[in-house]
Amino acid sequence: MSEEEIPYVAPSEHAVTGKEAGAQMLARACAARDAFYASLGAVDGDVLAPLVNPSFMGGPRWPSLRQAWRVIRRPGSIIIASDGLSDPFEDDDDIFEPLGYLVEVCVEAPLGSVDGDNIAQSWLFDLIYQLSQNVAAHGSIDLLVQRHGSVSMALDLESPPESLEDENEQVGVLIDDTAPGIPASFATPYGDVMMLTATVLQPAELAHIGNAEDRAGARAALAQALAASPTGRTSVADRPAVTLP
Repeated sequence: MSEEEIPYVAPSEHAVTGKEAGAQMLARACAARDAFYASLGAVDGDVLAPLVNPSFMGGPRWPSLRQAWRVIRRPGSIIIASDGLSDPFEDDDDIFEPLGYLVEVCVEAPLGSVDGDNIAQSWLFDLIYQLSQNVAAHGSIDLLVQRHGSVSMALDLESPPESLEDENEQVGVLIDDTAPGIPASFATPYGDVMMLTATVLQPAELAHIGNAEDRAGARAALAQALAASPTGRTSVADRPAVTLP
């Protein structure tokens, strides 16, 4: 498609022009997200971030280029959440659009699932890292969740627990905004951001979705069964698969 054929998209009502205005927008977006994460638990002061931005090496572009993740500690669990997917976008004319991809993603697991001092090298961080990059690459996961209620993915993790790998050596995750204890969205001065929670699946659960004629229905039933299980929507490697019809 040539430049002449690219349709013009008017800036939204919240768009701003200029680096200074964009920096203020980013600061407000970060403050709103920080406040929300603080409401979930105790947020670590250190931010998890790559030494070299993956977008400079061919990876998907995050809205403000900044890629980071936050660690949130609760009395019995730990949450790892993306921190930047909802940053403002900047175009070539220095016009800044708020809310980025309109989502952030997270995974919650029992405290003993990861070494508290080595989270960045854990399989759980690998999971949320890869999910975050998939969200950035796809660009419209919010629409998929709104349309289908949830989505599922099979990820190639580097060193996951063997019990989680299917016959293709992949690990399945269920992603939606219905996890108990994690609000479906959080407010910013520019609108709401969807908060998506990923739950790691047992191979039989991933296969159940793949074999279902109604995959959206299978994912919905699985989400309900997981929420009602002893481990809920936390990601537990060694739990038994839930019973599904």
